[in-house]
Amino acid sequence: MHSRTRVLVMSGLLIAIIFFAIWQFRVPNGFGGVIHFGDSLIFIAGSLLPLPFSLFVAAIGPGLFNLVEIPIWFPYTIAIKPLMALCFTTKGETILGPIRNRIAPFVAAIINTVLYFGANMHLFNGWSAGVAALPGLAIQGVGSIIFFFIIAGALDLAKAKKMLNF
Repeated sequence: MHSRTRVLVMSGLLIAIIFFAIWQFRVPNGFGGVIHFGDSLIFIAGSLLPLPFSLFVAAIGPGLFNLVEIPIWFPYTIAIKPLMALCFTTKGETILGPIRNRIAPFVAAIINTVLYFGANMHLFNGWSAGVAALPGLAIQGVGSIIFFFIIAGALDLAKAKKMLNF
């Protein structure tokens, strides 16, 4: 299969997997939000797919979920999630090989927390809404980091990057 075709197919698969992971595997965090696998899969997309495909996947996967379930968040999601994917690199033979990919989940979680803090302030008129969202955003960030390292470690053990051969 041609390399570009592989990238397109993988992009489509990751969009569907991210949508499904957010839709089916979310757990209430006790602060009005949820913990889900979607962000960690955005991290995986940023580590596997070249630009601009990783950015497209990061916007469309969770964006479709928001469009279907909670449309008020759609414009924020399609703007914020690609910035998270930008933290990662496709360089290296493994996902966790480059030091950048070991630091990126922490940076991406901070980006997510700060920008959704601002989105909460914008949507719900004030600091109190942003502050009220912080614990849930922090829990989502920590969960995403943990899930990313588990998933990336498993993919690295399976030599997934070598098999994909982008």
